[in-house]
Amino acid sequence: MSDRGTGVAVSHDGIDWLRGDGLVEGHRGSAKDGDVGVVLGPNSDSWWALDTCHLAVSDVQVLSNSSVSSGVGVYWMFYSGGDFEPVPAPPGLPGAAAGDAVEGLRMRPGLAMSQDGRNWARIEADHHTWALFDVGEAGQWDAAYIGHPQVLAAGPRDMRMYYHSFDAAAGKFKVGLATSKDGFQWSKAGPVFEGGAAAGDFDAAGAAACQVVRDPDSRQFLMFYEAVAADGSRSIGLATSADGRSNWKRCSQPILQPNDAADAWDAGGVGAPCAVAMSEGKWRLYYAGRQQQQGPWEGIGVALGGPGEGGGVLSFKRRTGKKQQQGEQQQQQQTLGELQ
Repeated sequence: MSDRGTGVAVSHDGIDWLRGDGLVEGHRGSAKDGDVGVVLGPNSDSWWALDTCHLAVSDVQVLSNSSVSSGVGVYWMFYSGGDFEPVPAPPGLPGAAAGDAVEGLRMRPGLAMSQDGRNWARIEADHHTWALFDVGEAGQWDAAYIGHPQVLAAGPRDMRMYYHSFDAAAGKFKVGLATSKDGFQWSKAGPVFEGGAAAGDFDAAGAAACQVVRDPDSRQFLMFYEAVAADGSRSIGLATSADGRSNWKRCSQPILQPNDAADAWDAGGVGAPCAVAMSEGKWRLYYAGRQQQQGPWEGIGVALGGPGEGGGVLSFKRRTGKKQQQGEQQQQQQTLGELQ
């Protein structure tokens, strides 16, 4: 995602990716593989829509009728969108002074669908902005915005959307849950996870953008989340749950921290995790990074993981590019601590 919208890149191995600078051109046949670029931008046609200012995709998947009652073999894109209405920033929100009027802050969750992953149509949901549901009312934990919606098809007619917001009353980021039988009508279930409780915890200021997946071996639910420390620094944490709804147990240490090399592209922070289970208990963890502690994400990296030492949950190590310096190839392994 950028200020221009959402783009598509392609890869044959998940490591080396081809991206484009302009709009996709709608090629068919063999040329389709190289048709990359912007696929969806802010809504300039409908002034009342949720995404006139910006949109950020957070989840794309193909859902079958074993999960929902329609949309067989169709790409579903869940995203957060903001409009141009200035809203006051809540006290304690990083990057904004309390009360400052900020355009695009009040993000809501949207849905778009596609037959081919390149040509997308927005779904007009029931909310007057076409959002799947609205932010919370004044005083509720998610009154500020609905960020980074990610959906897990947990079973037949059991769709779960995990999203985050900033709870001004608590002064921290929290992850919430909404549920649906069909992917169109959603009911909020409240906050389910908020990171650590101690001031020195790596996630003392809460849990932001997250992804919840089912471990194919243990069948437990894993939440990879963007951990926010008290000083605003970002790392990636992991929590587990037996049912994916409650009793989340966080690991005492992050599974991926900012790069130790001061001049590295991801030295300032890492976040927005996306985990993919591979064969034989191995994992790939895609993540966003930036060189400074503040500011937008500047690139996407991948860390490779598997069972930790002594049967620990998971351990990850950055994969470094061929053109990087030899010194950057010696990244220390981030091993999970004891589950708290």
